[in-house]
Amino acid sequence: MYYEGPGNRGTNKALIALVIIIIAVGAFFGGSVYGSLKKQAVLNPETPAATAAGNYDRLDEVREILDSEYYKDIDPDLLVEGAIKGMVNSVGDPYTVFFNAQEYKDFNDDGDGKYVGIGVMVGIKEDKIVVISPFEGSPAYNAGIKTGDFITKVEGVPYTGQELDKAVSVIKGTEGDPVVLTIMTDGIERDVTILRASITIVNVKSEMLEGDIGLVTLLQFSSGTSAQVKEALDSLKAQGAKGYILDFRGNPGGFLDEAVNIGSLFIKEGETVIYTMDKYDQKKIYPSVGGDYIGIPLVVMIDGGSASASEVVAGALKDYGAATLVGDKSFGKGIVQMVYEVGVAEGLKVTVSSYYSPKGINIHGTGIEPDIKVLLPEDVVTPLTIDNDTQLQKAVEALRGKLK
Repeated sequence: MYYEGPGNRGTNKALIALVIIIIAVGAFFGGSVYGSLKKQAVLNPETPAATAAGNYDRLDEVREILDSEYYKDIDPDLLVEGAIKGMVNSVGDPYTVFFNAQEYKDFNDDGDGKYVGIGVMVGIKEDKIVVISPFEGSPAYNAGIKTGDFITKVEGVPYTGQELDKAVSVIKGTEGDPVVLTIMTDGIERDVTILRASITIVNVKSEMLEGDIGLVTLLQFSSGTSAQVKEALDSLKAQGAKGYILDFRGNPGGFLDEAVNIGSLFIKEGETVIYTMDKYDQKKIYPSVGGDYIGIPLVVMIDGGSASASEVVAGALKDYGAATLVGDKSFGKGIVQMVYEVGVAEGLKVTVSSYYSPKGINIHGTGIEPDIKVLLPEDVVTPLTIDNDTQLQKAVEALRGKLK
């Protein structure tokens, strides 16, 4: 996720929302790109909401009837919340969501990388809840849940992609408590019981390969990730690295400023990393701030779990020829949301625009094709290492070609 300041009606956050880490303290929307517009949220007088306010008279009429005639007392706050959520849900966009105060607090809680949950990132595909990536060693990982699996039921209750937030609220819980998920793989469903556990997330890992190749693995683009990546690259360089591999596989995305800063490490200052377009044809450009690794031999690994901010960086590097992409086609998430603080510490996330790579490519629903396509063997044994990871092996081979 990306955050440039407190969200309110005057400052708001832009995001490319996709993924939720299922945790006990809340739902982290990765695959997200946040950025403050730093301008007043003004209602356009030409919009239907401004010109047809009378349409909402029916809402007041229904409220008055319920308040006076329903046979039990009604909590007015819950009534208003239900009306708002009904209005937002009627848009039919799973990424446009209203958060009550607790949900908004959870949404904004970045945490310290330690969570209680099952350790899986999920998103929406074909109006189903899809597994983007399980954390290695997590309860979900140990239960055999894999990227591309669908969660069709939680505790026996079916949930669609539109009901993602509801499903997550049920999956969250207390450490040691079980939760039953119905998992669909290749059209076949099975029930899986998973015990929630404490999970520690390490976003950036690095290691030297074959003497002069540095490998940097990014789990997600959370706050501070770009600085961690820079530190990792500097450390690998000090150890003798002459070329680098960035591993974005299973990375659902995160903060836009982190994506822009990471892309900037390899893209000339002032060049476009990403731009967005809204329904009013307003274009917003996010330029590179420049970095220390421009022109360095680089390979980026992607797969079906690489989404949003991962695709922002991978797409920009591909457009500029700054990196060779190796692996499988990425997820394909190319729309942007804004998050507004409304009411009393409540939030509204709204899809507002599409985003494009420097060459004007929007990958929503299609993803990014790698320059070198390599699939992992279906029977590959995890954890992956240089000995059995065919995608990493091809990435090393491709980088070797650049280093000659």
